Amino acid sequence: MMHRVRLTVAAALVAFPALAGSAPRPLIKDNAEIFHRLLVTAVANEIRVKCKTIDARKISATLYVFGILNYARSQGFSMAEINAYKKDPAEQARLRREGYAYLDSHGVNRKKSTGYCALGKAEIAGGSEIGKLLKVVR
Repeated sequence: MMHRVRLTVAAALVAFPALAGSAPRPLIKDNAEIFHRLLVTAVANEIRVKCKTIDARKISATLYVFGILNYARSQGFSMAEINAYKKDPAEQARLRREGYAYLDSHGVNRKKSTGYCALGKAEIAGGSEIGKLLKVVR
């Protein structure tokens, strides 16, 4: 009888790691992969908006965004957590700051479209994650 109880407790701890005292899951805002993927989409979108000769690869971009969602879900985040994260003003500001830092580090003058176009074309030519979401239209 005691053997069965120990076996049941052991099985429960294997099946439910939270009962075993595992560390709490990090917050979604602390997941570097999710943030990186969002940064890629934000920079690609900024390039697309500011450069009239570059547009989004709509299917690729849509699949990329769904990939972010699927990744977040695979990490155990609920839709409520994902939605709260994407609407969080502090996280939106963080993403904007990092996006501008990326643009600045690549020599983009954010007051002129030519820098956005040059960066977009370089990203496309280099086959980067950002470039894969964009295409030259003229």
